[in-house]
Amino acid sequence: MREVIFTQDQLQQKLLEWQKRLRLQDWIISIKLVRERDMGLEGVQGEVFWVIEKKMATIKILDSIDYPPDNMEPQDMENTLIHELLHLHFAALKYDGDNHIPEEQAIESIASGILTAYREGVRS
Repeated sequence: MREVIFTQDQLQQKLLEWQKRLRLQDWIISIKLVRERDMGLEGVQGEVFWVIEKKMATIKILDSIDYPPDNMEPQDMENTLIHELLHLHFAALKYDGDNHIPEEQAIESIASGILTAYREGVRS
C-alpha cells in the first residue's frame, strides 16, 4: 500500500467524487483536515459526525503531520474518506450496544475493496 496524502482542496474534490460514486449526493457533507488534538477520539485517522434527520455530516481527516510514523500501514486519506462516507449508509442502523467493532470491520473491508477495485481500473 502506498501513502496517499491530500491538501484540503484535493480532499474536497475527492469528497465530491466519492459522494457521487457511493450515492450520497443527497447528503450535505463538509470535510476538514484536522490536527490530532482536534479529533474527538485518540488514534483515529478519520471521524464522521452526522444528523440523520437532516442528512448532514462533517468528516474530519487526520492531517499527515500527526500521522504516526510507526503505524502498521501508510496513511491513505482516500481510504479514510471512503470509510467515513460508508458510515453514513449505516447511520440509520443501531449499534449492538456499545460494541461497534463488527460495523467498523465491515466498513473497513468494504472501503478497502472499493478503493482497490477503483485503483485497478474497475471504474463505474
